[in-house]
Amino acid sequence: MSCSFLGEGNQPLEITVKASPAAYEATPGATWVKATQSEDGKVLILTVDDNDTGAERSTTVTIAAGEALQTITVNQLPKDSAIARYRKLDTFQMGAAMSPSGKYAGGFTASIAPDDSWQYSPTIVDLETGEVYEFGPYPESLHYLTQTMAITDQGLLFISDGFHGGQIAIDLTGNIFIPEAPAGFTNKPQIQGTSADGKYWVGFGMKGKLFEDPAPQKALLWIDGVPHELPWPELNYRNEEAWYGGMARGISANGEIIYGTSWENSDFGMLYWINNGTSTAAPKWVGHDVKEVWEETMKMSDGTEYTTHLVNGLICQAQLTKISPNGKWIASSYRTETPADDRISIVTTQKAAFFNTETETTVIVEDYGESVGVHVTDDGIAFIGIGTLGISSGKVYDLNTGTDLGDTQDWVYDKYGIIIPAGYINYISPDGRFVLGTKAESSAMGVSFINWYIAPPLAK
Repeated sequence: MSCSFLGEGNQPLEITVKASPAAYEATPGATWVKATQSEDGKVLILTVDDNDTGAERSTTVTIAAGEALQTITVNQLPKDSAIARYRKLDTFQMGAAMSPSGKYAGGFTASIAPDDSWQYSPTIVDLETGEVYEFGPYPESLHYLTQTMAITDQGLLFISDGFHGGQIAIDLTGNIFIPEAPAGFTNKPQIQGTSADGKYWVGFGMKGKLFEDPAPQKALLWIDGVPHELPWPELNYRNEEAWYGGMARGISANGEIIYGTSWENSDFGMLYWINNGTSTAAPKWVGHDVKEVWEETMKMSDGTEYTTHLVNGLICQAQLTKISPNGKWIASSYRTETPADDRISIVTTQKAAFFNTETETTVIVEDYGESVGVHVTDDGIAFIGIGTLGISSGKVYDLNTGTDLGDTQDWVYDKYGIIIPAGYINYISPDGRFVLGTKAESSAMGVSFINWYIAPPLAK
């Protein structure tokens, strides 16, 4: 048996003891642990002193009842002011977002209103101080919050409204506004990412009608809150006429590189734009150096033949943290397509891949089989999710040397000196002091995915 305590401010831990004979003795292995019994002896109460050593410590408590012995291992972390902090954001519904420099994490919590409807509380955590800003709750009739998208280093949080459309943006004072699309758009827009200074936001909106207008889904860039339509390639991921369009998904912390996705059937082709601050050049396909497009004759289920284009190239779905802070690297997945023997279906493979926007070259990581490039640092440390759906574990890889740096847990322990559960890393701030990750947890409803963060020690 084992138990763990924080570095300071702990409450006593009560442990039920079933001993035969009933009388037992509990002996701590160190003076910083105290072991006492309840009046009837059925409960053992453990208390610990605050940990001033600056390091994690461990001891045992030995319980003796006659000839029977039981050992309890007691672990205690250092104080928050002495070690990087690991915290779960498991109270947030539908994930959390970290600001580009790691200053804030944002999300929302859900609760039941007196009339049995849902109500939502947008929440912002200052990761440097631990201060929490919570607003609301707001009834679902006003703001039906469904997914956290982005937060700026100034504390402006964007959360999608799945019923009323678009998003709310809420700041540290609780002030709320609804982001607007350019004139002529037919719906409220979605903001997906921001630059560190808050000057640039990126996202998408609909302009025109599906199947009536060419590529009605438009990628958008906001400059100082003013929305602009981003240019789109004439041909889609398969070198065919675009019929739906796509989105801008993320932007580098310095605001110089934007990435996005086409969104036509299962294409998910990944693009990037270079942002010069006043206008944006036409996008290029991420991984254009390895992208291949060719024609194949396929069959429908009734045997009818048709010609289509297959692609080997870099793809991205709805992930929002694929780019390094200065835009040098973009994380992606290299997907190949091969006709099945019956030529009715297409067989795909997918491996983590990373594109260097300076050299315009792609590194495909072959080491882990089916995998996804999740994030990457400016100096080429890559974070990889194992598998393609329902990812629960991750690897760390050095793109410069082609070296495996271990599981997520190994890398975090080596760099930050703390032990974390299994999971993978979504984002690291430019200075490396703040980390946002994801882990899978079992619950009565099945498996859920929650976010966690690592932050520097709290100031004394």
